[in-house]
Amino acid sequence: MGKLELKVQARRLGRLIRKAVCSVKAAISSKLELKVQARRLGRLNEIEARREELFSYYRNKSDRSITYIVDKEYHREVKQGNLEDEKRQWSYVPIKHLLPKRFVEIQYRGTLKILAFSDYRVHDIDVLLNFVKSLKEKPDIILYAGDDIRRFAPTPLEFLKVPVSDEKHPKELEAATLLFPDRSKQPSCTDYGFVLRLPKHMNYEGYVQARVSAVLKTTCRLYEALKKGYLQPHKDQVDTLKELLAGEYPSCKVIEGENGRVMIVDESTGTEILEMIKSQHSGRLLPNFLSGYWSLLHVSRSGELLPINYRRVGEDKKYVYYYIAINQPNNVFEELAREARYGLAFVIGNDDGDMARLWIYGEKVYDLHTTWLKIGSFLLVGLEGSTSGTGPSGKYLEGDVKLRLELAQRMLGPKDKLVIVSHTPPKGVLDRAMRFGDEAIGSLALRDFLEECHNVALVICGHVHRCGGKYEMLGEVTVANVSSHDSPFDRANIAWMLLDETGDVEVKMMKLPSPIEQLFRKESKDRWLELLQTKAQLSTTEARLFIEAFEKHNGELFSDLSELASLKFRYHFSWDNIFKLYAHGIKAPEQITDSIYKEVLKQSYKLHKIHLMRAYVKVKRDLEREKIYLINPISLPTDDKLVAFDMEYSTKGVLYGFLDLSSGDLKQFWFDERGRAAKYLDAKKDYLFISLGRGR
Repeated sequence: MGKLELKVQARRLGRLIRKAVCSVKAAISSKLELKVQARRLGRLNEIEARREELFSYYRNKSDRSITYIVDKEYHREVKQGNLEDEKRQWSYVPIKHLLPKRFVEIQYRGTLKILAFSDYRVHDIDVLLNFVKSLKEKPDIILYAGDDIRRFAPTPLEFLKVPVSDEKHPKELEAATLLFPDRSKQPSCTDYGFVLRLPKHMNYEGYVQARVSAVLKTTCRLYEALKKGYLQPHKDQVDTLKELLAGEYPSCKVIEGENGRVMIVDESTGTEILEMIKSQHSGRLLPNFLSGYWSLLHVSRSGELLPINYRRVGEDKKYVYYYIAINQPNNVFEELAREARYGLAFVIGNDDGDMARLWIYGEKVYDLHTTWLKIGSFLLVGLEGSTSGTGPSGKYLEGDVKLRLELAQRMLGPKDKLVIVSHTPPKGVLDRAMRFGDEAIGSLALRDFLEECHNVALVICGHVHRCGGKYEMLGEVTVANVSSHDSPFDRANIAWMLLDETGDVEVKMMKLPSPIEQLFRKESKDRWLELLQTKAQLSTTEARLFIEAFEKHNGELFSDLSELASLKFRYHFSWDNIFKLYAHGIKAPEQITDSIYKEVLKQSYKLHKIHLMRAYVKVKRDLEREKIYLINPISLPTDDKLVAFDMEYSTKGVLYGFLDLSSGDLKQFWFDERGRAAKYLDAKKDYLFISLGRGR
């Protein structure tokens, strides 16, 4: 080696050593910084005492309750309990869970550029990536306010549990199982991928793809044989099954087990490739879609397997184990983080669950629950989940929300500002939900904190899809709900924000294409009908209506589709009703006049006519709230054993109505008139009751 080459190598070695030293210094500095910040947070016993104080306060202040049934000596009682009490009993977390594990500080001055979105559950991820990559001005930080975290990263294999082979014929393919860092095991799930077990003598390059594809094709053909009725209960099904497999896989044999279990074993590998169950009811052989290649067939939805990602993850004396990934994404969060100066930060949503944190990894990717991020004078703090009681992470105590925010406030300097990334909005601000009833589901404690603390500049939230794409002021604080509705008919929301050092915020809301819009724009016309049925869950008739509407209105339809879908689902119009109303320029309930209704009614037939009549009654009721419309005017056949019933809400309570179709006799009972209602129902115990649907 020449002197020049030796000098080059020495420089490279020096750079590596300096880099390693810097990394060690950074790690030490981070630990020292966390110790300093821990002192600012306060002593643990003081924090615990404050936690108890806040729990008592919000237990008394909260008006949210939970209804449950108690069985007492064959008598069922309906009781109500305080939601804060219930959450504390069933999902109380230790105090360390509320404290940050890491504090990252980045030197910065000037206006902070933020790109924010939330609840990106059904929209095309490639559209999001391409949009962010196309931005001429890049954000300093990208913020995600939660839900469906696992859409954005592949399964973290460091938590994969490799199965053991202690059976005579172990399963060749199993749904993957994960272990939490605390060693608690999660149930196996095909969403995490699969683990393939192959004998060591079959372990050679390229065999994994070939093996999985071959067995999957056999599984598909067997499934087709079952659908065509080749395995009928009146035949010797096991013998028929053996005949079907003989030409396909001579090395396979059929083994009958206990409790109707039938296994198909490949003797060349010593593994069970398929399991079937003999139905106790019909005697028919049925696939066990929860196991092995049956579940893979369900995931792939066809007998043709696309190229798979696989990775060797372990071995024992007999077998080599591979992780198989089907339809798993790249690390989208990491890709997005590369498009921002300081990366991407987020919290999990109420529907994510603790396990979703395993999917939070990558360079410049931060979990704002465990990591508090300070960029210049802005401290970014996360509030994950919600306090409304729904979903696996929807059980946070209001008091714990307030405690976390008070601790964050202690970290602020005189000129610092707090940026809160909260999955749930503050109570009464962009939090009006419809899914579980028309109510405000925001956090009471978050609102209290915003009204008390004058150092908060911005709250970025999601959770309430109905309010997504909007922002409001609460005092001096900007609250932006950046959630997207999980519907194929709605465009996705994404926000561009400029936050200056004084706390002033400029917000620009933008839209990304809806799944249906993307389908029409991206796919060929000959696939529209099929994809509208599979992707948007439309019937064949509804899909054809959409195609006709698109060909008639083109891009204008997608601009109005969110309003049209809201009108349809709120009042239960049919899509035929909606598109006929749209032809008259109708997009909102208040635009429907009696004359337009009568005109559309003339153009409607059969069930669409009934849907239109019922929905219009609901529209009229909403526009004239003081009136009660009970028993919608639907033409039903007269029968001496038929009673139609409906219910309606008013300021007085809930009113139930029963219409005897044979006599025309109408009876109405308020909710508190249970005695009278019980006598009426007892007198009609031989009648068939038909529900006309809830009024709201």
